Amino acid sequence: MSSLSFPRPAEIPGPPRLPKYAYPGVPVQISSVYPPPEPLPRPDLPTPQRKPIWDGDARIPYNLSTHIVPAAYHREDSDVVLPGFVAFRRQTYEETGYKPQQKLLWLCLNRYYRTSDVKGGYTLFCAHANGFHKAEWEPTILSLLSSPETQSLVQEIWVWDVVSHGDSALLNKGKLTTMMYTRTVARDLLTFLTHFLPTSFSSAPLPVHLDRVPQPEVERRLRSGFLGSDSPRLPICAFGHSLGGAVSLTYGSSLPSVSFHISLPCRSVILYPTVDFFYVPNFLALGALSRRAVWKTREEARKGFLQSPFFRAWDPRVLELYVEAGLYQDEDGLIRLKTSPVQEAIIFNDAEIGAPEVWTRLHRQELDPRIKLRWAMHGPGHPQLDARSNATQHRVWLRPENSSHFVVEDCSHLIVHEKPEVLGKEMEKYLKEISTAETRARL
Repeated sequence: MSSLSFPRPAEIPGPPRLPKYAYPGVPVQISSVYPPPEPLPRPDLPTPQRKPIWDGDARIPYNLSTHIVPAAYHREDSDVVLPGFVAFRRQTYEETGYKPQQKLLWLCLNRYYRTSDVKGGYTLFCAHANGFHKAEWEPTILSLLSSPETQSLVQEIWVWDVVSHGDSALLNKGKLTTMMYTRTVARDLLTFLTHFLPTSFSSAPLPVHLDRVPQPEVERRLRSGFLGSDSPRLPICAFGHSLGGAVSLTYGSSLPSVSFHISLPCRSVILYPTVDFFYVPNFLALGALSRRAVWKTREEARKGFLQSPFFRAWDPRVLELYVEAGLYQDEDGLIRLKTSPVQEAIIFNDAEIGAPEVWTRLHRQELDPRIKLRWAMHGPGHPQLDARSNATQHRVWLRPENSSHFVVEDCSHLIVHEKPEVLGKEMEKYLKEISTAETRARL
């Protein structure tokens, strides 16, 4: 980690005074946060349960299990004509046009949980970047959990695949026919935390399909959240990478009573809303569409990745998890990306919508000051999503209260992939700071 930091600027200019950047109300209305009605089908896991990379190491007393929950039933995203639409579906779209809808989609999550019922400890939620998957957090999680002192601070860790990514995408195959907005992903996260995160921690295994939380507990969470003294859990600590950071901040700005205790937006996609923001080529989306997505074997895919400087910069464990858990074998025996290039491009397209909204809401100080915010930023010499010379400095100071940042040199935007050891130790350090501050507050 670097000792570099960004000084507080004298002023951060606000967004252009345009109607499209007004953003009235909150990003996600509570009335839109609800799961689909029961009874529901119970699909099988799309890939078998797997062991964590520390399996067999008694020093890391955490198990791994994978679970399924329904996503939010309300989808503000309209069906659109995507490549591969058959004629009758195209006609249906053209006749009905844009409108919000109710739709059954699924979320797949990994749960890393302590093997004993020791009291105390936080629940962590980790959110991946666009184009990536839940398993790639595992080396970072291993770094975090390598200290017995830190283990006492962590009860369990949940890591998801958003509906269009990874195992969730396999569960939703054939139904991913919408655009995807940051607000929609945040609504899915809210639905999981309010309706499906178990009421209290247990070291016992959970069913693949998580039970719904009793309605009184849902209402309690919506009223006082995980920060209230009546919460059976300690506050939720969220760690978001890129897209995951933007989603965490959108959620935190929507429902302060259910807000995270800490959010760590690792290189979040949060961009200044320029006047012509919507009218410039989206090179990230174009790059995603050109990504190779099919191989004959996993070994062919692995060799191809290793020929690319982009993948060679990754920690070898992360790359192996990408090959193991980010690819699947289709019905023809071919190896494919679980997250299709089209779905990755759709998320990048939302950078034109979600990124300036998060920037603007932070600038307006809409994030609850109780939420401790820490930014992970890369050092100089790496490409920036926002080309302005002072973009990073402004971003980390958008919300100065209860906020800090650190810089990791010799690392690109992909800190989870390139520097999991460093990130895990920073997470450990921050959890200790949180715990110490809470202990002092109770004295």
